[in-house]
Amino acid sequence: MRITHRHLALFTAASLAAPLAAQDLDLRKFGGALGGPVVLDLHGQPNEPYAILLDLVEVPTYLPGLDVTLDISDQFAWLTVNAPGMLGGCDGGGDAQATLPMPNDPWLLQCVFSFQAVAGFGPYRASNLVRITPQVTGTFRETLEAPVAPIAGGGAAISTDDEWIFVGGSGPVAQRYRSRTEQWELAGASFGVGLLSQTTPLADGRVLFTGGLDLTTGQPTANAAIYDPATQTTTELTMGAARAGHGSSQLGNGLVLITGGVSSVDLTDPLALFSGILGTTEFFDPATNTFSAGPGLLEPRALHTSTTLTTGEALIAGGITLLPIVNIPTVSATAYRFNPASGSFGLPAFFNGARFLHSATALSDGRVLLAGGLSLDLGAVLASGDLADLVIGTRDDCVRYSTGLFGFGTFETVAGLQVGRAAPAIAPLPGGGALIAGGFQLGIDVSSQEFVATATDTADVFTPSPNTITPTGSMAEARLFPITLPLPDGTILIVGGGPAQSEVYQY
Repeated sequence: MRITHRHLALFTAASLAAPLAAQDLDLRKFGGALGGPVVLDLHGQPNEPYAILLDLVEVPTYLPGLDVTLDISDQFAWLTVNAPGMLGGCDGGGDAQATLPMPNDPWLLQCVFSFQAVAGFGPYRASNLVRITPQVTGTFRETLEAPVAPIAGGGAAISTDDEWIFVGGSGPVAQRYRSRTEQWELAGASFGVGLLSQTTPLADGRVLFTGGLDLTTGQPTANAAIYDPATQTTTELTMGAARAGHGSSQLGNGLVLITGGVSSVDLTDPLALFSGILGTTEFFDPATNTFSAGPGLLEPRALHTSTTLTTGEALIAGGITLLPIVNIPTVSATAYRFNPASGSFGLPAFFNGARFLHSATALSDGRVLLAGGLSLDLGAVLASGDLADLVIGTRDDCVRYSTGLFGFGTFETVAGLQVGRAAPAIAPLPGGGALIAGGFQLGIDVSSQEFVATATDTADVFTPSPNTITPTGSMAEARLFPITLPLPDGTILIVGGGPAQSEVYQY
C-alpha cells in the first residue's frame, strides 16, 4: 500500500481531540552503524498523531492535504506504514520513538537517509530535518560538510538542539556545527587564541579563554576572555599572571582553577623554557568575571593536564617541572588532586612513565585516563648546552587514575598504543573506555637543531575490562593537536589539527 498525502491527512484527522496551540516539533537521531539500530526520538504535543517520513532526496515538497512543506521528497512515504514507530501517536508527555534496523550492507555506505516528521490535530506541523549517514562500527568518515574556516585549537560550547559553537581556533570568528544534519556555518565574532592557551567550557554555557602565546609578540600573555554563545559576544579580561602551557578546569563549586604554565619563551634557546615554569595558581569566578590568586602548587609545572573529577575536584598530572631545592628541570610522574572544599592540594599520586604534552579525559566510570605524551632526558644537554644531546621520546602507553579512600588515588599503566602520541585527541566512550586518535611524534633535526613533529592518522581504543588498548580505524588524514567532541547521536566529532575537513567516529 502506498501512503499518499490524502492518507496521511486522513490518519492525522482521525484523532477526535481538540486542536492545541502550535508548538515546535522536535526530531532527534541516534545510531547509524551498519547492522545496528537507528533510533528517532520525536517530541511534540501530548497524544497528538504523527508520521515520520524518510527519503534519499532533499527537495521542498508541499503536502496539500496537510498544508505543510517538507524538506524531503515523499516518494518513500509508503514505508512509514510498515516501519515500527514511524506512524502513531505521542504519549501523554508528547514523546514518541521509532527504532529501525540498519542492514549490514556495504552498499548503504553510499547513502544519506533524510528524516522528517509531520504531526498535529490540524493545523499540522513539520519537524526539523535529520540525516543518518551509515557507517561501519570502529571507523571514521568525513562529515557531510566541512568547517567554513580552518580550526586550530580552541574549544566548543553547546548552543541549542544538538548544535555546538566552536570558538578560539578560527581566529576572530566562531563556527556552529549542527550535528543533526552535519552542517557547518559561521556564527559571529569570537576571540582568537594562540598556541598553548586554554579554552574551558563553563557550566552556564559560556566559554573561558586564558593565556597562551600572544599572536603578535610570541610571548605568554595574561589576556583572557569570556565568550557567550547565546549573545555571540566576547568580554575581554586579564589574568593575574601571564601564562602559556597552563592547566584549567571548572571545579564543583563553580570556580575555575588555573594552574602553572610558563611565564616566558625564547625560541632561540629551548632550554630557557625551564627558567619560567610557574608554581602559582589562580581562580576565575564566572559569577563576577574576575580572577583571584589561588594556592601555590606543590611542584611548579607546565604542559600538564588538568581534569575535573566527578567529585568536583581537579586532577593535575604530569608536565615539565623543577626538582625541589636544586631547581633542575625534569618531567613529572606525579599527580595532585585539588579539593575545592579545603582549598588545598592532596598528597601526590605517582605513575610510571613521566610525561608532558599528553592528553587526559574523565572516563564515564569516574576514573581519568592520561594518554601518550613526550618524555625527556635533559642530563646530557644540561652538561653540554648542546641541544643535539637532548633525548626526547614519544610515549606509546597510557595510565589510568582511580580515586581511593581519604583522598588517595592510584595509577595503573596500560600499554599498547600503535604509535607514540603527543597531544592526541581523546574522548570518553561508554563503559569507561576512550578513543585516542591522532597526535604527533617529536624528534630533533640534528643539522638544523630544530624540533620536527610528525603527525599520525591512526587511532586506538582503550577498553577497561580488561585494561587493553586495541587499534581501530584510521582517520582520513593525520592530525596535529586535534580536538574531539562526543555527540548525542553516538558518534565522536574530531576537528582541527591541520585538515580542513571534520570527521566522525562510530563506536
